[in-house]
Amino acid sequence: MTSKKAKLEVLAGGNKGAQFELAHGTVHLGRTQDNDIMLDDSLVSRHHAHITFEKKHYFVIDLDTPNGTFINKTRIRNQRLHHGDVIELGNVQLRFIMEEGQDQKVAHYTSKGIPQRESISAVVQKAGAQRWILYGGGAALGLLALWIIFTPEQAPQETDRQARQREIAAKEYETELKQIPDLKKEAYTINKAKADLFYESGYREFIEKNYLRALDDFKTALELYPDHRLAKLYLEKTQNTLTEEIDIHFVSAINYFNSGQYRLSIFHFRQVMALLAERRPPERYCAERNGLESDEKNPDFEKYCDAQQKIEEAEQRLLAP
Repeated sequence: MTSKKAKLEVLAGGNKGAQFELAHGTVHLGRTQDNDIMLDDSLVSRHHAHITFEKKHYFVIDLDTPNGTFINKTRIRNQRLHHGDVIELGNVQLRFIMEEGQDQKVAHYTSKGIPQRESISAVVQKAGAQRWILYGGGAALGLLALWIIFTPEQAPQETDRQARQREIAAKEYETELKQIPDLKKEAYTINKAKADLFYESGYREFIEKNYLRALDDFKTALELYPDHRLAKLYLEKTQNTLTEEIDIHFVSAINYFNSGQYRLSIFHFRQVMALLAERRPPERYCAERNGLESDEKNPDFEKYCDAQQKIEEAEQRLLAP
């Protein structure tokens, strides 16, 4: 018996009408080019969702995105896909199709989010009558795309608290500048300006949840200007948020591992290891940690080693007959 093939059909958004076949593995969806399926939409995150194959079924997983992932108008976090389901990421709509043969029925998506059954042959028969609508819609989408391309992306608005923090930092800088000899003021000012650029870059990365990049930018800002108050504040905030993200992925990974969803557990354990890139244990720590006393063990090192070990166990179980 041949296994059923699955694919995604683009119902709305860029590349409308395109189809993508799904492999029996993990498919990455997002706005950047390093994804398996790139979705050119400003509301789609850089790495927005995964579709994974587990125990003869496909599942869609939202990667904690600000705008979320929806199936049939309902926001989801991790849900099994059924034939005809419509996945929404930003303005993009993708219909999930399991191919069973030429006479297969597919779900027709309505604005109310209620799937209705309609044959593929019926859809083809309607194409001629609706062609003028498609041409008009294509022109409208083209104008919308041009508007999106040439409209600058708005930066995240500052809260009142952040604005006050900027004002305090500016006053402190002016006070410090008065105490510096004239010969050093120029270099001091240049470093402050460079540090501000790295701080602003780090702040954008923090908002986008790219915490490792944000850490690098805040640290660079402090290397250039050690008294940068906002860089210090957000460096600490990013480190705390990063710890929370690591804990969330670690708990999810353990739960998936214990429930036998090994591919999902591998994904989350790898996220743990990636987020711990700057806190990874020294070489040989994982191999020798059993001989250490409990007070000598580092929690970040332990999570890293546990994730590494569980990935190996999960891969072995996937290969087992």
